[in-house]
Amino acid sequence: MKKILLPIEETERSLKAMHYVLDHYTPEDAEIVLLMIDESQDYVLRPDEESEAHKALDEKLDVVGEFFDGYKLTKRAAVGKAGVRIIRAARELGIDEIIMTKSSREDMLNSIGTTAEYVINNCPCNVVIISEAVNSRNEYRGLVYRTASAVVNLWGQLGNKQSECLLPSVNVDCIYHFDVTVGKIRFLHTAFNPDTRNWDLPPIPGQDVTVDIAAGEHADILVKADSTDGKADRIRIVNRDMKKEAVFTYKITAAPKTAE
Repeated sequence: MKKILLPIEETERSLKAMHYVLDHYTPEDAEIVLLMIDESQDYVLRPDEESEAHKALDEKLDVVGEFFDGYKLTKRAAVGKAGVRIIRAARELGIDEIIMTKSSREDMLNSIGTTAEYVINNCPCNVVIISEAVNSRNEYRGLVYRTASAVVNLWGQLGNKQSECLLPSVNVDCIYHFDVTVGKIRFLHTAFNPDTRNWDLPPIPGQDVTVDIAAGEHADILVKADSTDGKADRIRIVNRDMKKEAVFTYKITAAPKTAE
């Protein structure tokens, strides 16, 4: 039986690795080790802080673990640098294979991330990097909103409904106003890349690339009109929670004109 290490994050891309394992290995083929790492914390924590961080990760691991019914399953939480923690877990647990995506970042569809690169260069076992090929017509599969304002409900990443959406692109400088009432969302602003034919470049300087907004918070985000090869910038909103829904309202208004 093969022992597989599966690093998991609260991103749709990371969860693709989970579905790959479920599609390619039966409970008789593999023992699964689920690993979640909190990189947001300081690497040296007080015992009570580390305990709280592990408790939050354990709750998320329990949610993901429900999908591996029948498998021999180990769940492991860690705090620190992701690449280092993945390698340490692989050595300590005698892992035969690590399965992961190229990157968890939404703007790196065509590039390998620093964590995956570190794991490949330092791993004592085989590493499988999951393909994330764009469909031939580069079609967006999430919800698409075309109005200047709306109330949006996004489901968790593990739900059976959409967990992300596109908001209208603009041909003038605008302010995107957000009010989140339930859960948390991430605002993502990317520009079209003519080389990869995908929206994986940062926007022109002076704008936010990502903004996280939680329930009870309001955000006004400037978006400057821009396009490449006739392709307008893309404004994408993602619910990064695995299980909980996110509800928010948005409104797009013209940005105040600045004096020349």
